[in-house]
Amino acid sequence: MNLIIASNADSASINLRDRLLEMSSWRKCGEYDGNDMWEINENQGDYCKKGTRLISIDNIHIKAERIDEDYGKKENVKINNIIFLSRHKAASGKPSLTVHPIGNWGKAEYGGEEGKITPASPKIMTSLLREIKENQLEGFDVCFEATHHGPLLTTPTIFLEIGSTENEWEDKLPARALIKSLLEVKYISGKNVVGIGGGHYTPRFTEAALTHKVNFGHMVANYGVPFLNNEVIKNAIEFSCAEGVYFHKKAMKKSTYREIKENLEKENIVVFEQADYSKIMQNSYN
Repeated sequence: MNLIIASNADSASINLRDRLLEMSSWRKCGEYDGNDMWEINENQGDYCKKGTRLISIDNIHIKAERIDEDYGKKENVKINNIIFLSRHKAASGKPSLTVHPIGNWGKAEYGGEEGKITPASPKIMTSLLREIKENQLEGFDVCFEATHHGPLLTTPTIFLEIGSTENEWEDKLPARALIKSLLEVKYISGKNVVGIGGGHYTPRFTEAALTHKVNFGHMVANYGVPFLNNEVIKNAIEFSCAEGVYFHKKAMKKSTYREIKENLEKENIVVFEQADYSKIMQNSYN
């Protein structure tokens, strides 16, 4: 079963949860963490299949360490994938709709554990990005974010976020756009890759995902590159079910790019170019 998690400590998360209950048919099926637990009544897109559950927690979600194990044991269920509903905060204040994997390449300042990552969901996350782009609101950016923050889980997980200020977090319009995307998402197959290089908002990886059949798992922004070595990259590949690596090389120091690329090739790890992906022939993102 798939699981969706909201946090009562996050106004955007509450907004998204309420829109999800409003825009699709659910039934109460018990309690978790003292809050109502819900199960969807019918198939809605490729993620919200009948039986998908929605829970709320009182703690902030980035601190919900190993909640998958706790929930699975208490409910005697196997969780296949998790989506957290969340706010996104940025100093720029730019309105945005984002998705990203979770984990820490270095220190764990916002949940999780130092140097550890949670399995990613490349097909789900990338397909969801495309669907959000279809439902993009005027004035809102749509993009991936690089892998960051907790919690640390063993189940493939992504965060679905409204940014970047309280005005957007509590606005029903962007919440409805994200929930519409979640309820209508259709998966597109493609090569799974790990992205390395560029800024936190991964413009190159976002552009590639919107135009080509490539699904991104973990993504390492330039600030995470100093923590990389072959073993860390191999782990990211494994946790992304990836076939290789894709660089935003123009956004990296040439010497750093060359060093990482040469080390990966010595380990027979495939380095992809955009020409290796087939194009998505029909879309309306513009």
